[in-house]
Formats: sequence, C-alpha cells, structure tokens
Amino acid sequence: MKFLIYLVVFVLLFNGLTANRVENSLVQKYCNQSSQYGEPYFYKFCIASLEENMESQKARNVDDLTLIGTNNALSNLTNVKRIVEKILNERKYKTRLSKKLLQNCLKLYSEGYDALTSALKYIKVHDLLKLSFRLKKAKEAPSICEMGFNGDNQQISPVKKENEILFDVINIPYMFNFNRHR
Repeated sequence: MKFLIYLVVFVLLFNGLTANRVENSLVQKYCNQSSQYGEPYFYKFCIASLEENMESQKARNVDDLTLIGTNNALSNLTNVKRIVEKILNERKYKTRLSKKLLQNCLKLYSEGYDALTSALKYIKVHDLLKLSFRLKKAKEAPSICEMGFNGDNQQISPVKKENEILFDVINIPYMFNFNRHR
C-alpha cells in the first residue's frame, strides 16, 4: 500500500515536471524561430515576456502562444497609453509641440488597441492573413509615435523606452504568425 502511494506521488511529480519542460521547450522553439532574422536580444526578450505570463504554461501550440503574446501586447499598449495620458493630464510635457506629438501618440495607441483586439478575433478563427495585417498595424503605433519625436523638431520622447518595448512585445505574436507562413 505504501509503495502504491509513493508510485502515485512519483507519477504526479514526474508529470508536472514534464509538462513544464514541454511548455518551456515550446516557448523556446518558437522564440528561437522568431529571433533568427531579428535583433540578437529578441530571443531572450521573447522567452522572458512569455514566461512571465502564467498562461504560457498551458500553451500547447503556436496558436496558444500567439494568443498569449497578443494579450501581452494589448496589456502593454494599455499601460503605455496610460503613461502618456498621465503626462498630458499632469502637464509634464516640455513644449506645446511635445503636447501635440503626445496627443498624436494617443490616437495611434487607440488604433493599435483596435488592431490588437481584431487580431485576437482572427487568431480564434485562424485567419492568419488578416491576423498578420492587424498585428502589423498595431506595430505602427509605437513606431510612428517615436518618428514624430525623432524628426527635425528636436523633441525628446518621454516614452521612448516604453515604445521600444511595446514594439518588441507586439513583434512576438507577429513573428509567430509570420513563421507559420514560411
């Protein structure tokens, strides 16, 4: 009887360890594929971004990881938008031009939000082409926001780092989807 209890406990522990290994190898596999044509840091960033989300432990395929990555992007975009809203509400911008550029960023983030919520729908119905277009549209929000600041107007973006991270977070599900088309 004691042996049977030990056997059951061993099987349960082994199964739990194996499940984590499968999840980790799945995340590593798709992050590796996605980082082959990108920046050197992207592999570690991809893994860290997905593993901090507990839902990634339940992922069984690239569709699940794409969904998780898109939800991460939606959350990150919402946080960056709140930061910009706070800067505008507290009047912490340096010039009127900065204010105008930040207001433009808010519009871009709203468009990015709409694109990501549409992307979630396309993941669920497996429309990979429309998914790709929506994720690409969402990636424009942080890029175009930063371009406004980095022009000849000599303005410094107060959310430069946040926009760089947002771009990479959105790029995770975009690259997962892209690699399915190759």
